[in-house]
Amino acid sequence: MWNRGTSALLALSFLVLSMLSPASGIATELTQVQVDEAQAILDALVEDYKSDPMAINSTFGLKLADAFWTVSVERKETAKPRGRLTDHVFGPHQVYLVREAPSAPTWYFEIASMDVLRKIAAGEVNAGTAAMQSFGSDQVGVEVRSMDGFEMTAGDEGDLYVALSHFFTTGVPEVTNFGRETSLATHGASATSLHTMKGFRIAYVTLAPNEVANEDPRLEFGQMPNLFIITKGRGRAYLADEEVEVRAGMSVFVPQYVRHQLINDSDEPLEGILVLYGDNSDFAFGTSYPAFLEELNEFYRNYPFRKAQDSQER
Repeated sequence: MWNRGTSALLALSFLVLSMLSPASGIATELTQVQVDEAQAILDALVEDYKSDPMAINSTFGLKLADAFWTVSVERKETAKPRGRLTDHVFGPHQVYLVREAPSAPTWYFEIASMDVLRKIAAGEVNAGTAAMQSFGSDQVGVEVRSMDGFEMTAGDEGDLYVALSHFFTTGVPEVTNFGRETSLATHGASATSLHTMKGFRIAYVTLAPNEVANEDPRLEFGQMPNLFIITKGRGRAYLADEEVEVRAGMSVFVPQYVRHQLINDSDEPLEGILVLYGDNSDFAFGTSYPAFLEELNEFYRNYPFRKAQDSQER
């Protein structure tokens, strides 16, 4: 029931904004001590990513104030047939970290401050949550940007979502803690990004008593379908011209371009899981979600899922 701006995910307010300097916003210069600390944090993230099963081939930048790094990933995957099935082993990948801007124009993550990087590394806030925006003008903890001469494609967006969800989150399995105390204000509610991939995003959402999600008229219509799974509390939803009572134990699917607001008119929190299908950037220039699905299904009709059954290494 929430939509993202062109460049990132949902909305973000008090926690990540409190990481930014009120006077200057984004940090502009690092001390050598801060550069060394950032280098140590990124070295640890790179070392962890070498064994991440979700790592994919990619090259992207990381920018913190006046410091730039390049991350390059060469995925290693070994496949072995086992009867009718195929087993896969992922890693160790080749992951390189260089203390300079990417040599060829690409996309990069701009981290607002050293404090933001520390909180991400400590697991206090994940990068997906720190990147949440309602509108492109929102100031956030992690911003996705393009270098001069680089034009982002939908495929590049898919690559960056993988890095956003997995490069900054360590361990196997990866754990994201969520709850009312750790969620960030967004669209009139609060949320934690749980996982992001191209065309499919999941978030924990909570509304306190008397809070209204999508009260801003600019947010109550969306180009993407939404599925809200209510796990706690009760409230009301306005869907198109209909009012629906919502409660724990039910889900509400809202198709694209259907007006929707969610109101917590009870005396307890209203909580649930939000699933967003698609990306606004894919549908901003004429393509609709159903048309996209038809083309995606056509791709699946011709995709050779059955690979050669001999041993493979990539």
